[in-house]
Amino acid sequence: RETYLDRLSLRYEREGEPNMLAPVDIFVSTVDPMKEPPLVTGNTLLSILAMDYPVEKISCYLSDDGASMCTFEAMSETAEFARKWVPFCKKYSIEPRAPEFYFALKIDYLKDKVQPTFVKERRAMK
Repeated sequence: RETYLDRLSLRYEREGEPNMLAPVDIFVSTVDPMKEPPLVTGNTLLSILAMDYPVEKISCYLSDDGASMCTFEAMSETAEFARKWVPFCKKYSIEPRAPEFYFALKIDYLKDKVQPTFVKERRAMK
């Protein structure tokens, strides 16, 4: 199977009309921070929030069945970082959208990035 994003855009996004894409709820669950590190959970949430979908039509929920204080504190930090990361991803079409994987890439991150503010904002993210 393959997804054709251009076809979806033609069908649901028409200029001058309200966006017709359906609202999406995404649930993420975790139990044990020793088996599911909060960093991985945080990266999952950040990549979901930064996906190419209208921000007003996406909701992300986290269920921590283990009620871990470590996970709670990590997700508080993740929420703070998301205020910067999500707009950065959308503005510059960042891929991959999980910060851990994006910053681990060993590529020329300036390739195809012509906006002068990109380098400054990328450094601020790091």
